[in-house]
Amino acid sequence: MQTTETANPKRSPRKISWDLLRVLAVYSVVVQHVTHQSPINHPELGPYPFVLPLQFGASTLLVISAFFVCHTVRRGDTGRWLWSRLARLLPAYLLAVVVTYGVSRAVAPAFGWYVPNITDLAANLFLVQAWSPGFHWIDASYWTLPVQVMAFVAAALLWPRGRHRGPALPILLWTLVVVPLVIRFAWRHDDAAQWVKSLFDGLALHRVALFGVGAAIWLWTRKRLSGKHLACYAGAVLIAQDAHSSFADTPSTIAFGVILAGIVAAAGGPDWTLPGLRRLARPITWLGGISFGVYLVHQELGFVLARFLLDAGVGPWGRLVACVAMAIALGWGMTRLVERPAHRWLTVSAPDLWTRTRGTAAAVVDAVRDLPQVPAQPQAPSSGGVPVIPDASPRPVSHASTAAAGPLSSRELEWVAMAGSQVR
Repeated sequence: MQTTETANPKRSPRKISWDLLRVLAVYSVVVQHVTHQSPINHPELGPYPFVLPLQFGASTLLVISAFFVCHTVRRGDTGRWLWSRLARLLPAYLLAVVVTYGVSRAVAPAFGWYVPNITDLAANLFLVQAWSPGFHWIDASYWTLPVQVMAFVAAALLWPRGRHRGPALPILLWTLVVVPLVIRFAWRHDDAAQWVKSLFDGLALHRVALFGVGAAIWLWTRKRLSGKHLACYAGAVLIAQDAHSSFADTPSTIAFGVILAGIVAAAGGPDWTLPGLRRLARPITWLGGISFGVYLVHQELGFVLARFLLDAGVGPWGRLVACVAMAIALGWGMTRLVERPAHRWLTVSAPDLWTRTRGTAAAVVDAVRDLPQVPAQPQAPSSGGVPVIPDASPRPVSHASTAAAGPLSSRELEWVAMAGSQVR
């Protein structure tokens, strides 16, 4: 999941506290999915030496993402900011969807697992998996991607309109907690109409409060929200989170509350430059830097690897270590070969190429307009007649069109501009 700050020439130094939180969140997700979720989805894959049942990592990443959305969206043009965010998020995600789909199609029939179809692929590529029960997730961990994209778009739309000023933002934050709860218990029940379920689940209304608490923490760091207000809001978010799951996973909510306190400490206090952490700064920073790539490739591909290892007779510890190592290796490759190059090309190279191409085309048009104009040579009615004005042509006889060298028409100028663009 993308939680790193947007590229900025004046970006602040990277803090180990944020990287440590990312590492804790992402790799807890990996271990939880390997040891707890895989035996639920595919009972033959368990048991493992231990089980981590606590589900707090993905929620932690969404809160951190929301905090940095507020921190970065205020810098410059929001349209450019949104493009940068999507350019970092979507290319790696789209590739991960296609690769996971291909692997699942290849191995699922032999394993007796669900085989995704082309409709599932299209739904996942267009981020509409949650809108219909007829769509299946290529990888269930991808539920965070549509939520993030919607949050980025909402931030880009709301910020220029001043929704971050005065009481507007706190009111919006409490709306994100209260309104989804009302809808959840008043209308979105098991017997609700499908359109109600699709709207609630498609908009991820049971998760939007996570972005609210990230924004609340940012407001608190800007001294625009009191500590008491933040504590009340964070407590309300935790209660709402537990309520949306019908209070069936309270231990996960408590674990998330502990991590939430760590996020507040990282946002409002000094960097965690403890002696032990300073020695581990490089590996922590490296693991934090590839966290989005690891998140994209760890679950479904991990299940496939675990099944192959199980069939080969590898024990629980071997499967666990191999799945975590695979997630790190593939996550590094996704970050190094796809996420960062695609972001760089889409935000720097492609716009620069477009600017230079337009400039070249305009220069060609200007050069053509500045050419010396040659008067047209009117002809006699017959095709073989001589010019009415017998002026000599400035072109050699071997060149074509010696009789009509007038200025280019507007349509011809357009063709010249297009040709210049292609040459460039």
